[in-house]
Amino acid sequence: MNVASLEKLDDASVTALADASVERLRIGAASPYLLIAEHAGNLVPAPWHDLGLAVPYLGTHFAVDIGVDALTRRLSQTLRAPAVVAHYSRLFLDYNRPADEWDFMRPDLGGIPVPGNLAADAADRQLRTRIAWAPLEQAIVEAAAGSQALVSVHSFTPVMGGIRRDVDIGVLWRDQSPFVTSVLKTLGARGAEAGLRIGDNEPYDWRQAIGYTLNRHGLEQGRPCLYLEVRNDLLSDPETFELVSRTLETVFATVAMSLWPKPAVAV
Repeated sequence: MNVASLEKLDDASVTALADASVERLRIGAASPYLLIAEHAGNLVPAPWHDLGLAVPYLGTHFAVDIGVDALTRRLSQTLRAPAVVAHYSRLFLDYNRPADEWDFMRPDLGGIPVPGNLAADAADRQLRTRIAWAPLEQAIVEAAAGSQALVSVHSFTPVMGGIRRDVDIGVLWRDQSPFVTSVLKTLGARGAEAGLRIGDNEPYDWRQAIGYTLNRHGLEQGRPCLYLEVRNDLLSDPETFELVSRTLETVFATVAMSLWPKPAVAV
C-alpha cells in the first residue's frame, strides 16, 4: 500500500491505533509464567482497508491463530498469570518473524495475493511497526521482567500441504531446561489420560524454524521458554476446548508447583 493514502494519519491517530494493538491481562500477578499470544487477533487497522482482502480471509489460519484468544484468556484467568494479547492480524505485521523475513508482512495466502502487502514501501512498513510492533514489544518487555518462564500460545491446522498432523498439542523448544523437561513429562502423562496426542517439537521443530518472540525475550534473556501449539479444530468445539484447557491448566499448575512453589497457583 502506498503511504500517500496514509498521510492523513496524524500523531493522535497513530497513537490511538498503537494503543488498540495490544491488551495486557493480570499484569503484576504472582504466577511464574508470562503468556504471550502474538497471533490472537485478526484485526487490520481501518486505514489499511483489510489489506484489500475479502473479510472471510481474515477468519482463516493465515490471518489468526484460531482459538488462541479464548485459550490464552482462560489460562490467564485460571493460572492467575500475566498475559500479553495482540489484537492485529499477523497479515498486517507478524511480530513472531524478523523484519527481514518475507512473512513479516506476507504477500500471499498460499497463492492468493494480499494486495496491501504486495508493495508496502518503507514508510508504510515504518508506520506499521509503530502501530503493531512497538507496542507489543514494550508490553512483552515490561511483563516479562518478573517472569520465570515464557509460554507463547499458538494453534495449528490439522492438515498442511495435504498431510494430516497426528498431534493434538505440541511443545516446541530450542534449548532444553528443567521447565521444558517438566512440561513435556507432565503433559505427556496428563495428555495420555485425556486421550490427547502430545508432540515433542511437533508439528513444528523450533530447532529448525524461526521463533522470533521467544528467541528475543526468552533465550537471549536467559529465560526458560516454549511455544505451545494446539490443533485449532480442538479449540473450535466447546467440548474439546474444555478438555484441552483443563489439561493445560493442570499441567502448568503442576509444573509451577514443582519448580517455583512459592508463587504457584494450584487449580
